[in-house]
Amino acid sequence: MSFSWEIKVKGFGPFAAQAGGKMTLGSSRVALYSGNGQGKTCMSRLFRAADSDAGDVSDSVINRDGNSGTFTFAIAENGAQVGELSISMKRGGNPTITNGTDYIFHVFNSDYVRDNLGSLHYSPNGDGFTGYIIGRENIDVSDKKAQLDDLEKQGKEKREAIDDAVSEARARLAELGLTRLKGYRELTTQKILAMDACTCRLDDKLIEFEALRGLPDVIPTLAGLTFDTSQIDFEGIKALLAHAYSRDKFADEFIETVQPKRDFVKTGLGLIKDDTCPFCGTSFDDKARDLIRSYEEYVQGQEAKTIGVIEGHAQQIKTLRWMYEQLLVHYQGKMSQFNQLRLAFPTLGDAALPELPPLTELDDAIDALTGILTKKAADISVVFDNAELDTLQSLIDNISSYIVDADELLAKFDALAGKASTALTAVKQDLCTEMANKVRNDCDTLIAEREAIGRDYQLLDKEIKETEARSRRSKREAIAEMLERLILQVFGDRYTFNPEHFTISLGNSLLGDEAEEIMSDGEKSALAFCHFIASTWNLLDSDTDAEKLFFVIDDPISSLDYHYVYNIVQIIRDLNVAFGLSRVRFFLMTHNSAFFNMLARNKIAKDHFILHDGAIEPCKSHYVTPYSEHLKDLYKVAAGVSGPTHTTGNSIRQIIEALWRFDNPAAKDLLDYLNTEACHELKNCEYIYTVCQDQSHGASLFDRDQPPEDEAIRRACWAVLNHVHEKYPGQLIASAISFEELIQQVAAAQ
Repeated sequence: MSFSWEIKVKGFGPFAAQAGGKMTLGSSRVALYSGNGQGKTCMSRLFRAADSDAGDVSDSVINRDGNSGTFTFAIAENGAQVGELSISMKRGGNPTITNGTDYIFHVFNSDYVRDNLGSLHYSPNGDGFTGYIIGRENIDVSDKKAQLDDLEKQGKEKREAIDDAVSEARARLAELGLTRLKGYRELTTQKILAMDACTCRLDDKLIEFEALRGLPDVIPTLAGLTFDTSQIDFEGIKALLAHAYSRDKFADEFIETVQPKRDFVKTGLGLIKDDTCPFCGTSFDDKARDLIRSYEEYVQGQEAKTIGVIEGHAQQIKTLRWMYEQLLVHYQGKMSQFNQLRLAFPTLGDAALPELPPLTELDDAIDALTGILTKKAADISVVFDNAELDTLQSLIDNISSYIVDADELLAKFDALAGKASTALTAVKQDLCTEMANKVRNDCDTLIAEREAIGRDYQLLDKEIKETEARSRRSKREAIAEMLERLILQVFGDRYTFNPEHFTISLGNSLLGDEAEEIMSDGEKSALAFCHFIASTWNLLDSDTDAEKLFFVIDDPISSLDYHYVYNIVQIIRDLNVAFGLSRVRFFLMTHNSAFFNMLARNKIAKDHFILHDGAIEPCKSHYVTPYSEHLKDLYKVAAGVSGPTHTTGNSIRQIIEALWRFDNPAAKDLLDYLNTEACHELKNCEYIYTVCQDQSHGASLFDRDQPPEDEAIRRACWAVLNHVHEKYPGQLIASAISFEELIQQVAAAQ
């Protein structure tokens, strides 16, 4: 059987974006290595929210740049999910915690130490451990167990009927080609049983799906309607009709003869260059010259010019008719396409394109106005009102308004059509959701009957357990017994534990609240881990519950020397013996590479992973060499490949401390080492020590009132790499870091 764990976390701790990864496992004993500040403690706190002895999430766990967070821990067997722990929370609200794994999570981290020993000054107290643990002995309750088996059989029959309904629904979705969707994969009996009955809109979604699926590959763009009437000078026409122009002083017979031929006369006059006819070459006599002079005076006169303006307006108005005729044809085509395709987009509702006024209505308005203009041309001195002009202008305004409304609707259609692929994807997901709703509604009676059977089963099971409880034992006694044994195993005869009074002594002296002052930091850490392991019994109501245990352990060896480290490792190795487990489950996280390698080397952890930059990935060699990785991180910052992060200070400290331990172990602390002559160039870099102290151990670059600038951090990285190059150039070579290329990149950046 293959199985896996998958962690997804977003919005909590340092995980602003989606982080985590899938861990394909060969066993359930897992170790994860990660540097400080990468999010181990955050994940342990989220797991601890599912610990029945702790269970809470505070706002401080939410990423400082966000307002909410989500966390899931999913277990899969043979590719199918069998359980999931999920946590979601909004800032200022209460967390939603759902443990669908059937596991009993028990979490060790700094919060556990603070809540269970730190607050008690490291003097254990057994008052909080109450209740009993049911033993594994068999007591004759065969009749009741037979009834229990019958209830279980009935429950399975109801479950199988629901399974059949789910299978039928999945088959229908498969026929529609939806098997790759998350909603299809999540349509399981487990989900149906967790749902409430609700409104189902499956039929509507099927219609929408078929309409979207039937769209052409290339959907035409429909928006872009225009009806430009800017060429018509309405104000000019209005002024022309309202003005009484004076007529030229020519005989009516002359005007009646010349006016219809005005353009011809005007063009002919333009051809005359001298005193001869431009066509036949005949010289003009006095009579001809007088006629030409009269023509010129008329053409240049007010009446002819006014008539020319009137005719220009009339021509523009006639052009308007042609434009509208073309628009109507174009509009009808778009309306036909819109009506055919709109069914694919339910958000358009019942919206319909407006009907434009018929061409005859525009013809009537144009004819009326051109008739007035013709009368004005016949006698420019007559004044006319604007009634016909206003009628045409009002009609054009109405048409323009219709066009604007229509184009807005077509633009909305185009926007939806542009997202047709996204809409099809969404309706596919909706189909899966509505199919699940339908199954839930169809199976409502089955589910109610199964729940009733389940309640009867639980009542009978409770009765059986109460009967079998004769072999129960006190949780406090079980914890005290194990804590006594573990303290002896870890501390030998240095400290003794009295299980009856739940007290620790140094020799013959009872420590009480003075334990915090007397014990070293390492001893307090070791005591806390012993307390954590022993307190596991408080989570169990029966010995068989132990098979559900899932230990989450965050850096259990802080401040420990190797004598205690080996003891802690041995405790972890023997968890199966301590709790009679056929299968041990633990997820151990550490930033200590030696501890991680020890777990791997001694096969205590069977699967090994690394958490870095939000990604959980397999540790292919089963061992880690973080010194080289820290060098590479500093190289990226110094070369400008990436900017400083909240872990850059920790990388600087790790490198310098490694050199200190090797180069000058006699130096009493880091500052003493930096003050040696060999480190003068490091000390000259103004931020080296500050960054080591304030920006390591996961501190943020923004926790200081005036955090160092990125360029200052980059100079610190350069100083460390230069120091390593001067003293131990082979370390850079072994880490595949070219110092010459780094010099060139730094120079180019300057």
